[in-house]
Amino acid sequence: MKRLSWKYIAGLVDGEGCLDVQITHHRDYPGRPYIRPRVRIALAAPSKFLLDILQANHGGSVWEAKRSSKNPVWQSAHYWALHGKQARPFLQNIVNHLEIKKEQAKLLLWMIDNVMGKHVAQELREHLLDELKAMKRDPQRLSEAAVRKAQALLTDAIV
Repeated sequence: MKRLSWKYIAGLVDGEGCLDVQITHHRDYPGRPYIRPRVRIALAAPSKFLLDILQANHGGSVWEAKRSSKNPVWQSAHYWALHGKQARPFLQNIVNHLEIKKEQAKLLLWMIDNVMGKHVAQELREHLLDELKAMKRDPQRLSEAAVRKAQALLTDAIV
């Protein structure tokens, strides 16, 4: 299978991607959700082959979006996603090539290393979600300030 360069992949993530977190609830720990970082890319059906290449080379999953459109010229969309610790090496390889989502990637890398797999307090979860949303509105917002506050909350917040 063909391989894509890290710069090309970073461009896909910057343009068509989403760096976010999923709040996951485990049945054995009710009321104690945890954070699972993820990388997603959405493309129109004719470009699905790019998502298949990403899946073959980096793992994750590809699926067709379940949406209905009344506009007949819209094509169906496909998604590729990489979750949790599997996303770490991927993010590490693209972070220096990102232009728009660099700070979001840095924050996700910090989350994977320091928060993921831990049941953390709501205040820390809300802070991290708020920071990611703020970084989407303002890509120049620095992740260092978010990390400093999260580290302070983390020392008190592990449940």
